[in-house]
Amino acid sequence: MTVAVELEWGRRFPQLQEPRMFTWSEQPVVVLDRGAPWLYGPVERDPLMTARGHVVLPRREIKRLRALAALDVPFQRLAIAHELDPDGPASDIVPLLGDGPRTCTDAVARALVGPQPVHPWVRRAVRIFDGAARRTVEKVLDPILFGVVGAPDLVHGQPANFYPLAAWRW
Repeated sequence: MTVAVELEWGRRFPQLQEPRMFTWSEQPVVVLDRGAPWLYGPVERDPLMTARGHVVLPRREIKRLRALAALDVPFQRLAIAHELDPDGPASDIVPLLGDGPRTCTDAVARALVGPQPVHPWVRRAVRIFDGAARRTVEKVLDPILFGVVGAPDLVHGQPANFYPLAAWRW
């Protein structure tokens, strides 16, 4: 995307945050971003997608996404990124990321991201009934949903603008 086009998008859609530049991939990608390991890829390959093909989002983010959808922003694709626990399953791959991002299979992506986090309401109920649960609740990391636009086309292996649309903590 040229600077002029990016500036035009900024004028047309001031509600959007500044985009981040990443390489578009049709496969999940593991990358170090500011020293933290992340996995990103097309939303339809989200490792936390339900068996019905849905991405689980908190209500507040759904409202935000509906408001953004009303703007009719011409994103070419959606991508999702998951912060990875550097002390968890990603610990073996983090040293390899110093040489740059790595694509991975869907199975590896699921192993790196781990299971769907416990819903916040369930977590709260457990804390109320069992004070010890506070010490046993899993590490909760941030996912981010992006709207993606290519430069000018969205092509595997080429740079693209990733506009943050929603981010939440489970």
